[in-house]
Amino acid sequence: MSTFVKLTVVATIVVLGILAVGIYRFNMTNDDIFMVMEDGGVMQYDEAMAKKHADAVANEALSTPEFAVPSEVKPVANASEVMGKLFSLNTANPFEVKLPEGNKSVVLTHFIKVKQTEFAMGDYQDGEVKGRVLLDYMRITPLNFDPALNPDTENQAPISDDPKMQTMPFVAPFIVTTQGSGVFWYLGLFNLDYSQNTLKHLGSVMLGDRIEVDSIEPVYPFESPYKIAVTYRDRAPSQAMSEEPKVVKTVEMTVSESQISSGH
Repeated sequence: MSTFVKLTVVATIVVLGILAVGIYRFNMTNDDIFMVMEDGGVMQYDEAMAKKHADAVANEALSTPEFAVPSEVKPVANASEVMGKLFSLNTANPFEVKLPEGNKSVVLTHFIKVKQTEFAMGDYQDGEVKGRVLLDYMRITPLNFDPALNPDTENQAPISDDPKMQTMPFVAPFIVTTQGSGVFWYLGLFNLDYSQNTLKHLGSVMLGDRIEVDSIEPVYPFESPYKIAVTYRDRAPSQAMSEEPKVVKTVEMTVSESQISSGH
């Protein structure tokens, strides 16, 4: 075989080789391509691009006003856990309950669950007497003393257009205990001032010892003299205090924007 023929054969083989490599490279798919991610990991190209797109969408969503943290809202030092949970108020002003005997104020500081009922609770010491106050906050009942509002909204708290007059009067049952066996229930009248983030305990009426409160409802039409009906379970005079209360009773209380009294 002549040298020319040999060179021609070799050249043909080289050209065919180059064409084969080119065809292979141009037939590569994304499955054959990998990317190094920012965290150092290696991902297949399509998966990497999908992740980048998802991250970009998530970052865009988190930057919208619905998810943005308001810059003007700042945590209050020693903020009241009770005021925050019950009224969504970021304030250090406490929820205080006045002891009906002695008028000592007890700060509600935390929550406790007793027999499936959660209470806001505070401990106190009044001289030699130690005890607890437990507020049944699930039975907080707002009162509407504004006759201008529609009767269908009489159980709603009146909120004035004037920020300085934004208040919510309400009643709520609470318990006072001592070192003794008594568990004394009261119905308290309170007023929440949204403009000042303060709450005042205006008065109380005793309901009974070791009773079970079932319901608290305004008596309609809720107009002066305003009435509140409290239904609870008590014991018959012959029953021992250790027995479960089963005698259903209903009492009415007279309320105003500043005081509460027994309806008897």
